[in-house]
Amino acid sequence: MLRLPRVAVGTLQADAETQPCTWALMDLLSRGGAQVQHFHSRASFLPLNAALAVTGLNTRYLDSWLMTKDICREAFVHGAGGCDLALVEGRFETPRVAGREPGSRLDLLCDWLDLPRIVVLDVSRLADCELPERPDQVDGVLLDRVKSPSDVFRLQTCLEALWDVPVLGALLERSSLEDALARLPRGSSPPRELCRALGDQLARFARPDRIRALAGRREFPPVRPLLFSPATGGCASRGTARSVHRPLTVAVAFDAAFNCYFPDTLDLLELRGANVVDFSPLRDEVLPEADIVYLGCGHPEFEAEALASNHCMLLALRNHVRGGRRVYAEGGGLAYLCEHLETPKGELAPMLGILPGVARLNRQRTPVRPVEVTMAKDTWLGCAGTPLRGYLNSNWSLEPTGPLGECLAEPGYETDLLEQFQVIASRMHLNFAAQPGVLDRFFLATSSQPALAASRTSV
Repeated sequence: MLRLPRVAVGTLQADAETQPCTWALMDLLSRGGAQVQHFHSRASFLPLNAALAVTGLNTRYLDSWLMTKDICREAFVHGAGGCDLALVEGRFETPRVAGREPGSRLDLLCDWLDLPRIVVLDVSRLADCELPERPDQVDGVLLDRVKSPSDVFRLQTCLEALWDVPVLGALLERSSLEDALARLPRGSSPPRELCRALGDQLARFARPDRIRALAGRREFPPVRPLLFSPATGGCASRGTARSVHRPLTVAVAFDAAFNCYFPDTLDLLELRGANVVDFSPLRDEVLPEADIVYLGCGHPEFEAEALASNHCMLLALRNHVRGGRRVYAEGGGLAYLCEHLETPKGELAPMLGILPGVARLNRQRTPVRPVEVTMAKDTWLGCAGTPLRGYLNSNWSLEPTGPLGECLAEPGYETDLLEQFQVIASRMHLNFAAQPGVLDRFFLATSSQPALAASRTSV
């Protein structure tokens, strides 16, 4: 059996937040000397993420909709190994839910991983002090937005009597901190000082010894390494056609504009023998010599002027495409490939011009949406008929200015996966740890296409 202290933290209330309590809890446990690994309960990137600032470790992602139970358990052990405590954040289902939409379920992850469950209860949303119905399974409660210390103790008495579970901590109403949170740009990491202030507040009422005891009370059965193992994950063992004399090189864009990646995908690329190197479209003038350029999601709209003015990098990326080499891009990476992208001020900034279109910034942000689609034609990412599951990025819409290489069979998804030359661009976030067959395609040797002398990438 493995010693993997772990806990799930989630809310039952519609539109209630878990992040302030989660940030405060990570800070409180970290200052007590624990190395905390934060997991999100679905494979979609958070608008604000404090995990790296508080714990020094990037968030990892689990997903009961994308992953099988075995892959999920292995990904959890891989990510949590070497840490003192794993914290899985998400949303619990309300009791007697009428129906379920597609997407990951924290409740199912709790069953698969045997996670103790801590419910975050926003007491400002309770009408006439009426408590919500007690979930079938709950091991502890964190109170949020409590008016006063006296209310903390009153609610603690009521909840522990009626729900028969301990109240493990509380956060008071925080008008000054709310103002600071509201000013944070989407996609940013909250300042360490803000998380420290939340941790200080939680420390007034928290019982960290009981939280650690709850997290550590269950051992974890060993898992058989099938995915995250060099012996089984190597490309040669999977029959992928790549020369053993020259490993695949993947250049990953990583800076303030592009920073949203699934760590398991990058881990698997390296475990299968790829050489993963990073570069900055903002700062670097030279692109690393690479077989594939990986442009992840992020927020290039906030860095549009700097991206547009880095002419050396724009030329290097265009030459990479002209040479018939591959690019994979998601979300913000797709916007960077377009002729122009729209900034928050409504201005159009010139970008790479590889995709004939304008990336329009959606003013009214909507939650990411789980989608299941099928590839309609053969590409280097997958053959016709390959199913894909992911979460649709709602930040961007694409306004075509010329013919686009549509890749999906289903109507209504015409601009959600595109092929242009050897470039694949997706509005969906795809976690390849959950779709290892698609990741295999990165390692397939492909013949270079002719130079793109007449393409829109002319400089």
